[in-house]
Amino acid sequence: MTTTDKRVLRTQRALTQALEDLAIHHDYQDITVTNLTKAAGINRKTFYLHYNSIDDLVNQFADQITHQLAAIIHQHPIKTVYQHPGLLLDDFVDFAEAHSAAVKRLLFSDDYSRFANRIERQLTQVLADAIRDSYPLNRQDALIAAHFLIHNTLSLFSYFSTQATGGKIDRTVFKQYVERLNMTGVSTFFK
Repeated sequence: MTTTDKRVLRTQRALTQALEDLAIHHDYQDITVTNLTKAAGINRKTFYLHYNSIDDLVNQFADQITHQLAAIIHQHPIKTVYQHPGLLLDDFVDFAEAHSAAVKRLLFSDDYSRFANRIERQLTQVLADAIRDSYPLNRQDALIAAHFLIHNTLSLFSYFSTQATGGKIDRTVFKQYVERLNMTGVSTFFK
């Protein structure tokens, strides 16, 4: 159910921003409704009008990230992306840098792995559908190729954004590695 009530949207945005801010410095189990409501400038009763639990809020945040990343996937047909892999990677890095610390924490911290897995599963479905729109693959092959691409890209992004460069992504090097690993790995699927 989508709502257009501006007060509801403002409250949800405030809670999402509070979650992003808190997730940067706190493990999942350390985030409380009190912390969230204080950071968002709302009361507990208002929180519970919108969400049953912190899990509900985090799931909604994970779904928002998935939706935004799915929009990136849908910008170009997969045949075009396969021929020019950097098309999506630049947009992905832009997105990740815009939400830098919170996205890195949600996608790559063991503490938030349940939510990262949710995002990865949903993106795999989105990419599999996009692949089938461009290539005559059966569902299983599309899902395998999509999972391979999503998982490798996220793993490489995690490596390049946290370990290799101290948090600063070298886009050129990141794209070269993603292209080498992903394009070689799926080349037998995309004929």
